[in-house]
Order: sequence, then C-alpha cells, then structure tokens
Amino acid sequence: MLVTPEFLVARPRPALVPVEDARGAIRVLIASLARGGAERIVLEWLDAEARRGREVELAVLHARVNGWRPPAGVTLLQRNGEPPEAFVAGLAERWKAVDGAVSTHLIDDALLSMLWKAGVSTIPTVHNAREGWRNDPASWPREAVPFAVACAESVRREMLEAGCGRPVAVVRHMPSAPRGANDRARREALRAEWNIGAHTLLVGVVGAFKPQKDFPRAVGILAALRGHRDAALVILGGVLDARQLGELDRTMDCVARLDLAPHLKLPGFVDPIGPWYAACDVLLSASRFEGLSMASREALAAGLPVVALDVGGQSEIVHERLALISPDASAADIASRLAGFPVRADLAMEPVARSPRVWSVAHAWRAPAGDALDTLFVTANLNAGGAQRSLVNLAKAIAARHRFAVAVGGETTQDAFAATLAEAGVRHFRPAPTADPFGVSESLLAEAARTQARAICFWNADPRVKLLVAKFAPPHVRLVDASPGAYAFEEMERERGFAGTITCSIEAYYERLDTLVLKHRAREHPRCRNVQVIPNGVALAAAFAARPANPRFVVSGRIAPSKHLETILAGFALAREDLPDAELHIAGQAEPRHARHAADIVAAASRLPVRFRGALPGLEHLSEPFTAAVILGTHQGCPNAVLEAMAAGIPVIANASGGTGELVREGETGWLLPAEARADDLARALRECAASPEQALDYATRARALVARDHSMETMAARYLDCLAPSVS
Repeated sequence: MLVTPEFLVARPRPALVPVEDARGAIRVLIASLARGGAERIVLEWLDAEARRGREVELAVLHARVNGWRPPAGVTLLQRNGEPPEAFVAGLAERWKAVDGAVSTHLIDDALLSMLWKAGVSTIPTVHNAREGWRNDPASWPREAVPFAVACAESVRREMLEAGCGRPVAVVRHMPSAPRGANDRARREALRAEWNIGAHTLLVGVVGAFKPQKDFPRAVGILAALRGHRDAALVILGGVLDARQLGELDRTMDCVARLDLAPHLKLPGFVDPIGPWYAACDVLLSASRFEGLSMASREALAAGLPVVALDVGGQSEIVHERLALISPDASAADIASRLAGFPVRADLAMEPVARSPRVWSVAHAWRAPAGDALDTLFVTANLNAGGAQRSLVNLAKAIAARHRFAVAVGGETTQDAFAATLAEAGVRHFRPAPTADPFGVSESLLAEAARTQARAICFWNADPRVKLLVAKFAPPHVRLVDASPGAYAFEEMERERGFAGTITCSIEAYYERLDTLVLKHRAREHPRCRNVQVIPNGVALAAAFAARPANPRFVVSGRIAPSKHLETILAGFALAREDLPDAELHIAGQAEPRHARHAADIVAAASRLPVRFRGALPGLEHLSEPFTAAVILGTHQGCPNAVLEAMAAGIPVIANASGGTGELVREGETGWLLPAEARADDLARALRECAASPEQALDYATRARALVARDHSMETMAARYLDCLAPSVS
C-alpha cells in the first residue's frame, strides 16, 4: 500500500497570520421583553451569540410580567424603580466610552437623543409599519446614527419616503421552528382539554391584545366561518399592561354580541407555543399593519397554512401555504377562504434555514480611528494557489502607491506568501479566529469603518462573506470583486439558500458591486454595471531557461481534481513509449480536503518516472532546464502557472480552458489542446515538443515577449490602481 508523502499534503498553520478581531461586545437597548415579534428577534440573535461565548449586554427599559426570559450568558441591565430618563442617562454614562454602536429597538427619539448627546452612537431597528412607529427617521442625526435597519423592504421604503437620511438595510428574520409543533399527542390532549371536536377547524391567532392586531375582526371572521362549517378560534396571547385592557374588552364585547363564547378559546400567553400550533389547523392574521409578522413565519415553519391580510411586509414572505387577502376584504370573503382548509391530519414541520447572527453583521460599525485605507482586500487564505499568488504579486507592486491591508478569512497552510507580504511591509491579518462567515464579515465591516476604507476588494473570498459584506457595506464604500471567474460564480450560485436567510439575493450582490473584474474576456459572467478585464501579471525571469539533455516536463500548481493530473499522468505514460528517458516533475501540494485525491495521484504515478517536488512557491524550479511546462485545468482564469513558465522561457502545453487560449496560441506561443483534453492529445504534444526543439524555442521566445508586453507586473498594477482609485466627488 502506497502512503502519500507528508510534504504533499498541506497542513494548517494557525498562528501564521495574526488575528486582529475588530468585533467588540454586543450592546442592545430594548423597550421591554414583552412577548412580541420584535423582542423575540432580539433574543434569538443574542442567544445565538451568547452560545458562542460572545459578551452581550441587554438593557431593558420596562419590566413585563408576561415577558420573555433573556438567554443564558447575557448580562441583563434593568431599571430599578428610577424614571426611564434616569435609567437611560446611566446607560449613556456606562456606554459613552464604548467603541461601536448600540443596537436599539422600540426606543423613542427622546430617549435616543440622551444617548446621542453623551456621544453614544446607535443603530435603530424599525420593527413596524409606519402606523406603529415610535420614531421620526428623518430626524436622526448623521453623526450619531451610522445607519438603520428595517424588518422588511416595505418598512425601508416607508422610512426613506418619510425623509430618513441614513442608509437603511433590511433584515427579514426567520424565527426558530417551535418545539412540539408536530406533537400529535399534545394536539389531541389540548383539543380535548379545550373541548374542540375532532372535526372542528381550529383557527389560531397570535399576539397581545393591541388595536393593531384587531382581534375583534378575527371574531367577526369566526362568526362568518361558522356559517360554512364547525369552527373555533383560539387567541394565543394576552394583556401586557393596563393599557391593553380596553382592547380585551372590545374583543369580548364582540364575542358576546355574536354569541361565540363557546367557540373562543383564551389560554393566554403560552410557552411553549409549539403544541398549540400542533392543535391548530390554520393561522389567521387580521392585523391592520405589520412590519414582518413573526407569528406568520413561525406558523409556516410549524407546518400550518396561514391566511393573512396583505399589509406591510407580509407579501415579502414567499410560501405556498401563505394566502394573502386584501385588507379591505369582508369577513365573509376571508371566512370563505378559511372554510376551504381541512382539519389537519399531517403535522409535518418544515426545516427552516436561519441566520440569526446576521443581526451582528447588521450592527458592525466603529468610529474612524488610525490611518485611513484606500482598499481593504479580502481573501480566503494565503495558501499556495494562483489566486493568492496574484494578490501577493499585486500587493508587492502597489505597496508604495496605495494604502491597503489584506484580510485573510481562514487558515493558511504555507508561509511563503505571508512572509512576502511581511517583507513588503503590507499589513495582513485574520479578522476573526475562525473562518465563520458571520464573525469574519462583522469584523471586516467594523475594520472598514474604523479605517474609513474607500473600497473593499474581494479576492478569492468565501461567497457567504461576500454576500454579508456587500449587504451591509455603506453605500459610499466601493465594492470590487476580483475573484477568479467561473469557479467563483459557481460557488456563489450554490449559496442561494444562504442568501435567502440574510435577505440578500445573488442578483442583489452583483447589482451592489461597483466593478466585477474578470481575468480574461469571458463570454459568460454575471451581469454587473461595470465589468473590467484585468489579466494577471508576473515578473520576467532573469535568464531564459536552458533546454535539458533528456525530455523533462514540469507541472506547477495545486494537486487538486481541477488540475487533471490523472490525465497528465496517462498522457505522459503514452508519450514514454517514444520517449523512454523522459521524466515528469510535479511541483505542488494538496490542500487537506484533497488528501485522498493526492493519494490516488501518487498511486497512479508509482510505475512512472515522476518526481513529486512539493510546494515551491518561490518558483526556483522554473530556473531548471525543462522541455515544457504542462498545465491542464478547468475554469481557468489567467493562469499564473502558464504566465510564469512563459516568463521563464519554458515552452507551454495547455488546454483551452478559460483565459488560457488568450495566452497559449496554437502554432505561435505554445501547444493549445482542446478544453477537454484527453491523454492521447497530451501525448501527441509531448512528443512533438520533445522532437522539435527549434519550434519549441520559437514558441517560448514569442510567449516571453507576450508576457513582457501585456502581462508585466506593472501593467497589472496600473490597471488595478485605476480600478481601485478613490472616486472624486
């Protein structure tokens, strides 16, 4: 059994790139922990962060008897009998020296202004449609409110129409699926306990007794529904304070007038609510206005159909079980719609994709401090790969002309590129201790705000990080995506589900970009308002490579399935029938995820004169005599392996993938094989190259001239400097 040599599989080097995490503690001010949707959003967010050991302070303005309990690990700050103004004044004193902004929810502007006067910045979230606002977004001061958050696109539009002068991001929260919503035993027990017949359609409504929820209208709809079939209504909610007693009275007056007391169930606030969702057959939302109904989303996740008035952000919930009704519809019309629903037999819950920690990214901000940046580059790692080499090449070339830093999202497996950046005096850091996209994105946005970065440039970055950063980056920050082409586009496409959980479509990402950089003239790419082609650049080797005495071929690059080493080995084996003294050198490593593939390649090469050289990021092997460099790949951009061989004067044999055909021109600068090159295609080129040294030298000479003319480091640097140039206002 063959064992893969240890040096062929890269290993993470955790301490290689320093961690500089710009995140701080999360600080939140909320009106109360009443059992409402806004409060639940905040608590689910903080719970997700507290479970990861994040420091969280939650200040609650008003106590509620029927309130949610804060999550474990959260520091709770509550009023102790003093007036609300005194409590907020104390918070202002506590937080005035804090770096970052406080997330505020359902706090009126008079209290917010107390924080602002103390120098505390806030990021308000608006949870309601305009009818339920406690704020005037047009009055928020620029210096104290970096931006704001809306719970739905409809709310954002209303804020902008009202004159809000601050950037507003939208986050549509998905609540967690309620426990017990598929518990058939609890369904039967609850229905029996509340005298609900087996054939009775049980309609649920959720919320506190507020005029907004309009429970009397729901009672009127029940009366009309009972004209069609046996039905009952359960109100899963209660009274939060004395101010809501009037709405309770109004609801009960309606019940008495319509003689519906036996058919109305009032269990009050229930916890857990899941078994009650199991007991219900359909959820009704007769609310007069909504931001985005958490009850509707939760019921859908619980497997219930939902009938809701089409108000606020309700139409932004896309689901086959959601039926939207005109707010002007009569009770008879709504009852007719409800009458068509069966008593449920299937209690299947629906798996829900959620991203509660997106709220942390939505609140990522720091006051400007320290040296300003022109560009913050964002890359996934500094491993031995073509994309990373291009970034390091560019960094060296522009270090004296552009203020920038390089943020590295994940672990790095070799030290050469990090060492090169250090030698060039380029600041490079990990924004978070792990590659978690929420932590990385939050820290990146905080760092961009702190350094007043004019541009953020993605360079082979995690697509989830790109989505998150693009969604919440301030409008004045230019976004550039210079990630390698087709692979990056495919990776982004695979994140459609994730994009939905953070309220950012893939199309919205490309619309937000200021520039999409392609490495070659690709015919197919996502639509973007500005697309530039900037090929890679490399340095010319000091001397032209010598010819070897015997046929000697080299492959440079990662050991990965996309590099088609199995085809190269098969082609080399065929060529050796005519070139018995030929040898093949493979310079590269496999990333840990490709260790099995590396083992297969080593096994396939066991009977051939193949020398595995490991990672050679310094390219010292290109000064050795080689007959040709062989580069096969899928979705190639502007491959450095091709350019570096050309720059060294080594003839190139490559397949026509991506931008390779713009470099390797058949019969002029090398041997260009079909995109899906087979072993016999490669063998033919290997034989011809070895048998025609003069022709190979001619190709290599022309190729080196092409690099000097169109692909120098300075040409690449000038194009990127122009692309990243700060806009002149």
